[in-house]
Amino acid sequence: MLPAVADTVVKHTPDGAPFVICRSSKPFVNPTTDSDDNDSNNNTHSSSDPEQVNQQLNLDLGLTGIARRLFTRENKVLLWLIRTVENVFFLHWWERFFLDAWSHLVPIAIKRTIIQYAWKYWFAWHKWAFGKSTGLHPSQSLEYHAMTTLLYGSNFLSWTPQRIRFALRELYSTAPNDPPSPDRIRVIEHTMDTISMPVAQAKYKTVNGWYIHRHEKKSPTAASSRGIIFWIYGGAYLGGDVRGNASTADYVGEQTEMDVFLPSFRLAPEANLFDVLWDICLAYYWLLLSAEQEQTPPTKIFVLGISSGAALATRLLQLIAHFQRGEELHVPAYFEPLLRRLTKMPDGGILLAPYVDYEQLHEHERKGSFLHYAQHDLVVNRAVQEYGLPYLEDFMPGLQKGEDNLTARRRQSPINRSLKGLPPLFVLASEHEAVFDMTMTLANRARSEGVSVTLLVMKYLCHVFTMMHGFVPEGEIAMNVMVDWIKEQQQQK
Repeated sequence: MLPAVADTVVKHTPDGAPFVICRSSKPFVNPTTDSDDNDSNNNTHSSSDPEQVNQQLNLDLGLTGIARRLFTRENKVLLWLIRTVENVFFLHWWERFFLDAWSHLVPIAIKRTIIQYAWKYWFAWHKWAFGKSTGLHPSQSLEYHAMTTLLYGSNFLSWTPQRIRFALRELYSTAPNDPPSPDRIRVIEHTMDTISMPVAQAKYKTVNGWYIHRHEKKSPTAASSRGIIFWIYGGAYLGGDVRGNASTADYVGEQTEMDVFLPSFRLAPEANLFDVLWDICLAYYWLLLSAEQEQTPPTKIFVLGISSGAALATRLLQLIAHFQRGEELHVPAYFEPLLRRLTKMPDGGILLAPYVDYEQLHEHERKGSFLHYAQHDLVVNRAVQEYGLPYLEDFMPGLQKGEDNLTARRRQSPINRSLKGLPPLFVLASEHEAVFDMTMTLANRARSEGVSVTLLVMKYLCHVFTMMHGFVPEGEIAMNVMVDWIKEQQQQK
């Protein structure tokens, strides 16, 4: 259960890691910082300074001697060797055939069986061979220790958009629940003829996505009377898709008895941020129109975003609030006719590890957790920062002629925009992931502007660990807290 309003409650995972549920209206102060973390030696303490924190964590992951020197993430020789092999064998060219074959030719049932058995035997072997020696901290679960070792190799890959998109496309086969059955999926491909399309987006007037009904659909627009979740997937704007998120989205819909709409949107580097925002706003407009046509309109609409999707969710809420108050929008003028039609503010926002500060794109610009925690974040690791983020160099276009790239990125970062007027928010992050600092800044700013924010802060975990809820108990705990918050908001008038 969630704590009472204005309370900050510290709980613990079964393995002893503390986590915080905070519903205060004041700036967040982590009560587990500089306090005992219940480690096996009873002498490890947290610190708000990332460099001090890193000195206390097991960054060697149990490696010793030559292995430690060879497999350190800073080993430029090993990285150079791996990248050279990739280039010599043109790996980026021919690997796509194997990735596409796995994605499109192997049935989902076979994929899930392979993954489940592979994880079962990997976990059993890792538990016997390494136990809790390879994770960041002893209070992590055995499952997360095994996951840490399994994903450590991702630090040595060149994370191209092709690889990012493949990895995120296959998320649906790692969820603990079956994908939604075809009789509950309505494939959306709707051309919007109720709005005059601007020249800049004239070719992109069709809303695409999956609408997952809670029960077998009885009419084209039938929706659960309890509401709809507008689900925006993440992937650093370089990857992510509807199919990859469908199983997890359906799991949340099942727990909350809500329908889920997952819109498709364009990705970088082919598109820029305004293109993506247009797709999201147009999809939300379609959802509002569909709701108006129902005999029993949904009682609630929530927007849920993951990582970069959480940034898009934040910008959607900001644009609606800013337009309603007549404030500067910081988007092209052609958005205004569309925003005029977004008459309903969502009833709540769920932001899972929001990536909301675009000023830290290059190595010399990074600071705090985004700089220091990338060395133990399993998702936003240094390889992703080094090879993935540069694709976003031209993703944030300038609004004014001659505007430099840094100014454009600063202007478009949700963390720099007002959050006044937003609905209640549920914000989740790990204290030891790359985006922790920007997440806390966003949450504190929202609270200072009168927004109700429920924070869930866990420890020693990677970016978007919630999506690992089928493998690690920490993800399941976070998922349950989030579901409880949604259920509570459903009861609000």
